[in-house]
Amino acid sequence: MIHERTVHAIPWRLPGAPGSTFAVEVTVAGDGRQPGSAFGLVFGPDDLLGGWTGRHGGAAVRLAMPAAARAATDAGAVTGSSLVMSGQVGIEGSWEELARASAVMAGPGFRAYLRGLTGTGPASLPPAPAERGLSVVAVLGGPNDERGVLSTMAAERMREAVALVRRDPAARLVLTGGFGAQFNNTDQPHWRHCAAWLETSGLCAVRPLALLDTGHTYEDVLMLRELARELGVRDLTLVTSDYHQPRVRCLLDLVLPSAVVQAVAHPELTAAQVSAVHGHELVALGKTVAAAILFGPDRLLSPLVRSTEPEGERWRPAVNGSQRERG
Repeated sequence: MIHERTVHAIPWRLPGAPGSTFAVEVTVAGDGRQPGSAFGLVFGPDDLLGGWTGRHGGAAVRLAMPAAARAATDAGAVTGSSLVMSGQVGIEGSWEELARASAVMAGPGFRAYLRGLTGTGPASLPPAPAERGLSVVAVLGGPNDERGVLSTMAAERMREAVALVRRDPAARLVLTGGFGAQFNNTDQPHWRHCAAWLETSGLCAVRPLALLDTGHTYEDVLMLRELARELGVRDLTLVTSDYHQPRVRCLLDLVLPSAVVQAVAHPELTAAQVSAVHGHELVALGKTVAAAILFGPDRLLSPLVRSTEPEGERWRPAVNGSQRERG
């Protein structure tokens, strides 16, 4: 099993060892040809410290992976995060503890683990001469209603993105968001509603650099990485809500570590709304960490195609529906 080979290559360490803060134990079911296996990882405050093979107990979180899951992700049939988000991987224990592991995504020990797991390390922005490299501000889509009217959160993200573009005359704006149950159920992509908001607000007359048909946060980050590679982006800033920032930072640490996050506060939210969005993000962040531990970073399942729209250049997967909205 690839997980066992990877864990054998990192320092041996059991739960409760000096310097450790928590541990995650993983069981992989057998498939009739290979027996099941188990291993564990021990984390410190900001990096992976080591691990063990077999069952030892003492882990704060336990993950259970079906035997066929790794083969499906290796074949490009599904992404690891889609398996975890859809409940096909068992997760027991504390969401808070699992979410804490997001702090290790950029650590050298965890990156070495990912290289062993996937054969690759996290990508970053491609090199580009300062005089040619683009500066991009990408606003991550928020909810809109059935008429396409942006929610207050989505509009506040847009205002912050426009303010950043205005402060840097060389910066270009990118809009994200296609369709998804949790943010846009209209017959038009979310970025089109954002472009309409820009036009009616009169805040920004500059044509967006790109319009990305994304269905969830992971897809936002992966498509932005492709845009950065193809267009030679020097600086990339992602604008999102403060409650969403930890998960976006975690994803960037996995696949685009040199990008930065600009967080927008939403003081108008009620205590109940704050509790709801933080609860959602805690679970989503924990599942993102679990997917990274089991499968490594996601990749796009389909190449991107580009077309010209009245609002700008549209980027979307060649095969629609390969990944669905997951929050």
